[in-house]
Amino acid sequence: MIKKVTLSIALTGLCYVVNAQTINDALRYSSTMPSGSSRIQSTGGAAGSLGGDYSSMFVNPAGVAFFKTSEAGFSLGFQNASNKGTYLGTTASDSKGNLYINSAAFIFGGAKKNPNSKWENFSVGLGFNRTNNYNERVYYRGVNNKSSFSNTYTLELKGLDPNVLGDAQYAHGSELADATGLIGPVVDGNNQPTGEWGTIATGSLTQENTITSSGSANELNLSFGGNYTDKFYIGGSLNVPTYHYERSRAFRETNTSDPANELNYWDVVEDLKTDGVGFNTKLGIIYRPLPPLRLGLTFQSPTWASFTDSYVTSMLVSSKDQGVITANSTETNEGYADESRYNVTTPLKGIASASYIFRPAGGDATKPSGFLTVDYEYMDYSAMKMRMKNGVATDIQDSNDRNQAIDQTYQAASNIRVGGELKLNVFAIRAGFAYYGNPYKLSDLDGSRKYYTGGLGYRNKGIYVDLAVVYGNYTSQDQPYTLPVNNEGLVTPAPADIKSSVTNVTATVGFKF
Repeated sequence: MIKKVTLSIALTGLCYVVNAQTINDALRYSSTMPSGSSRIQSTGGAAGSLGGDYSSMFVNPAGVAFFKTSEAGFSLGFQNASNKGTYLGTTASDSKGNLYINSAAFIFGGAKKNPNSKWENFSVGLGFNRTNNYNERVYYRGVNNKSSFSNTYTLELKGLDPNVLGDAQYAHGSELADATGLIGPVVDGNNQPTGEWGTIATGSLTQENTITSSGSANELNLSFGGNYTDKFYIGGSLNVPTYHYERSRAFRETNTSDPANELNYWDVVEDLKTDGVGFNTKLGIIYRPLPPLRLGLTFQSPTWASFTDSYVTSMLVSSKDQGVITANSTETNEGYADESRYNVTTPLKGIASASYIFRPAGGDATKPSGFLTVDYEYMDYSAMKMRMKNGVATDIQDSNDRNQAIDQTYQAASNIRVGGELKLNVFAIRAGFAYYGNPYKLSDLDGSRKYYTGGLGYRNKGIYVDLAVVYGNYTSQDQPYTLPVNNEGLVTPAPADIKSSVTNVTATVGFKF
């Protein structure tokens, strides 16, 4: 059991792992958030059975069949992500904001051409949707007198000859630490290596970690829908998800306890850049058993995606004897960043939806109208798969290790989105809630997320303007480094607990044509 837990944690990305694709990458590219137009975001992102909004094409493509006229819409958003990190009893916080294109769509509605046909119309939609936003900054700090990050290097090299540092596996860690004088081999009286390695990072150290992320997951969507007798709406879509992710992890240790110690401070910075593209399909149906009631069902295939990572690690050491010394992983790779390629298969999704539309008798616009809507989404995160594509002998074993860890770490989860709209004449007010279930099997890891949503809308003469506010909160952990157990009394620090809150404000404008 200990071996299983260790393998899972080591590959989840909870620990500071350079030069490796972790199973946390698969989770990142399988996860989504409430998205679409401001109208749908303000109702919790529930769009599986509603129809009549361009966002329906991103959840249930059958929704485009509700359009008998053509429409265009465009949405901008602003996100502010705030994080509070608690590490070794100390709490610190940071935040980051960004402006982004939220979504855009054209829907070409069709009118009934054959009066004898039971098919009322066929419609086509073309759209762009941001499904996840990776922009955030996490900062935490604490004082550690039981170990140093540099011990990951000294223990890794224990018993090895210094000549091994030329091997590629050490290029992003131990080789840099040796080149900057952070660590060095312990020698005997004859100046011969003993197999032990020492570090100048000793005593009580102030440890700081800043993790800055940017990028997004987006989807290009081509949807088709048909309306049969105004009761059955059937649709399908071809989707091309694209991914761009950048992350900089900057870890620093500062000697704050003993002025006589050799170390002043040292930094290690890992810069990662990831680009990916994939493909999936959606099939959906919406049924109206009664005029005000709509029932939806959607199946989304797994996304088959290919990714390329490029990564660079740099190190800086400031010491009393040597001053400042720097080293960079590009120095051993002819000045280039290292690269790695891999595939990710995300889980199949199933969505069941229901909406109830209420309208005043006789269509009296002076009386309120509106709707209530709910989506239930199921996906099994343990079904994610990773496949390394680096053309080396270890690709198969590396893939098997990650897929084994995925099976041990993740589980199936349920996501629920619910919302409603109240409309009076040309103005509307909306509210909603979304819950994304915990993907982790481990009882001490809670990856669930909650979103509280609301917004306003104006619709008149084929033109609409909508505003939405989406507030989300969730918790996570970050393990700065992990040491082997029972090694020279050195102790792995407890992970930092991260409390995150994200506020998205979006505005959508659209018109019929």
